[in-house]
Amino acid sequence: MSLGFKLYSYFNGNLVHKDSLGNKYYYDKNNSLKRWVVYAPGFGPESLPTQFHNWLHNTSDEIPSFDQEENIQESLVKRRVQKHSVKHKETNKKGYNSWQPK
Repeated sequence: MSLGFKLYSYFNGNLVHKDSLGNKYYYDKNNSLKRWVVYAPGFGPESLPTQFHNWLHNTSDEIPSFDQEENIQESLVKRRVQKHSVKHKETNKKGYNSWQPK
């Protein structure tokens, strides 16, 4: 995340919510339909709960609240992140498999 974007978020955005993973959700002070998220370090789009994904894409105007369900949502997101994590294949000494014509 660039310093410029963090400054833009601080001066031009209203913080709506910060979830338990550390993601911060904003909307523009001048245009409430412009919404964005600042991801926590080590997380990406797969760390978004479904309700906030809908809010970010203007499918829903209701700001989600997870007072009671936060632990359940957090476990679902962590499973999703684990599922999408890159698993590196075992490589040979060269680091790649060269193509051999038949």
